Amino acid sequence: MISFEKKFAIVMLSGIMSLAASMTAFAASGIKSVKINIKSDAVTVGKPRNIDDITVSTSGSSYSIEGVDFLDMGTNWELTDIPKITVHLAADDNYYFSVYKAEDFKITGGELIEARRENTSNDLYVDIKLPALTDQVSLIESVTLNSSGQATWSGAQGASGYQIKLIRDNSSTIGGVQNLTTNSADLKYLMNRQGTYVLKVRALSSDNSKSGSWVASNAVSISQADADKNYSESQSRTTQGTWQHNDKGWWYTQADGSYVKSAWKQIGSDWYYFNADGYMLVGWQQIGGNWYYMDLNTGKMLSNATTPDGYYVGASGIYSANGK
Repeated sequence: MISFEKKFAIVMLSGIMSLAASMTAFAASGIKSVKINIKSDAVTVGKPRNIDDITVSTSGSSYSIEGVDFLDMGTNWELTDIPKITVHLAADDNYYFSVYKAEDFKITGGELIEARRENTSNDLYVDIKLPALTDQVSLIESVTLNSSGQATWSGAQGASGYQIKLIRDNSSTIGGVQNLTTNSADLKYLMNRQGTYVLKVRALSSDNSKSGSWVASNAVSISQADADKNYSESQSRTTQGTWQHNDKGWWYTQADGSYVKSAWKQIGSDWYYFNADGYMLVGWQQIGGNWYYMDLNTGKMLSNATTPDGYYVGASGIYSANGK
């Protein structure tokens, strides 16, 4: 009898322990949504693949990031690549992942591919597609400027053109920001004052929606004698450009490959105005607080004339309220 009672007590104790374990398991809470934030701006065309270029964080609680890795292998990023990563999440104690649908995932900076639970739903592996590199541009490796004003720079993958700006004495931008489709420019005509010059160049993407970082050239010191020489020689350089057009309008490409933006340009004996995108304007335009009229067909500014709608513009092309 005593033996039986001891045995019964042991069985009862074992049952209580099993029940307690079961109750603990049932007490674990399910994680029903996952929030992942990704920043991948440092992933650019031409750079080596480095997982440290990607920053991943979570907005939710009850779980943490255990690791991040690339899904695909490779060396340098190419223009045709679509980066993909796997994010390993681990649930906190007394929690497990209970996510089953795409709607359970809130991902910024990427797009869910798939997710899988492992280790009794305590681990979650989330595969994510990052933005394609199609519209990106690679870094310009080098920019060179000499005392004669000749500038060259290395090409960038994915670039449709380049923006350049010449800076004198770390303060003044000379000639504004120019847009080019070439990898070189003759800036002699701008380096006509004594000082130290640096050229900065950046690449533009195929649709101009993104641009690369500005890359600076070597510094070039110009003496007064050099400046006078550059000015003299630049006066004899050709200034003939070419007109070009597309479905948006006409623009004027200058001899060095740049085009005029947000500025007047005298071509031959006529004046034209080009907008911020470089296109020639026509009709009535308010510029610098004054009204001007540009011929609807040719775009040239009218002066000392009456516009088609009966208003008089003076010698400078400015509309005069005194005449009609």
